[in-house]
Amino acid sequence: MEEFETRTRRQTTLVGLFAREGVSVLYEAMEEDEFMDFLDFLVARAGQVNEELAEAGIEDFHDPLVTLEAILSDGGSEWQVGTRDGFAALEYRVPAGVRDAANAAMSLPGDAGRLLSEAWHATYGRSPQPDLGYRKAIEAVEAVVLPLVMKNDSTATLGKAMGQMRTQGDWKLPFIKEHAQNPSQNVVLGMMQALWSGHSDRHPGTASYVPSTQAAAEAAVTLAVTLVNLFSNGGIARRP
Repeated sequence: MEEFETRTRRQTTLVGLFAREGVSVLYEAMEEDEFMDFLDFLVARAGQVNEELAEAGIEDFHDPLVTLEAILSDGGSEWQVGTRDGFAALEYRVPAGVRDAANAAMSLPGDAGRLLSEAWHATYGRSPQPDLGYRKAIEAVEAVVLPLVMKNDSTATLGKAMGQMRTQGDWKLPFIKEHAQNPSQNVVLGMMQALWSGHSDRHPGTASYVPSTQAAAEAAVTLAVTLVNLFSNGGIARRP
């Protein structure tokens, strides 16, 4: 409680009240937004303790995050407990299929998984930052695409990579049959172009600058999850 108040620079302390009355009175004393921030803080601290116990080789311990997630799920809460890149936090609940695909992509070794974890947390965390989430989503895709397409270009971007892929003309999905007017390369490049072109806050201070919305960030992260998974497992590759 003291650590939370220090970090948030709370003007008046609730430590005495908490010591006398317990956690049940904190909700009314804090009001909803601050109490949710406090819960998010506790989730993060519990995640750190879990990591410390695991590193110490202690396996038989009660994980409070498992209990909390069960309570949130059973109660139909819009919040869930998520652990991204070793960091536990509250995040908005998403459909199980979307979450499973995201977890698969975020568990990949290297920069792509780490950056996608950061994009997910910035987008779905307790204090969403859509601009950061969108930017990290693009960086996650770049982390898996650039080594495949432009590994010798230290200045490469997703935009340059798309130009190279269009020139090469053979980046496809593993389908046996292709639509004559809309082959799978068009689909792949279409997803990449939508992600790249939709980044409206890439150049602050210019006439084209528009802050990313929450909806845009969520769409960007969903596209990034799909692209990272497909590029990393060979689903998107150069094919004759």
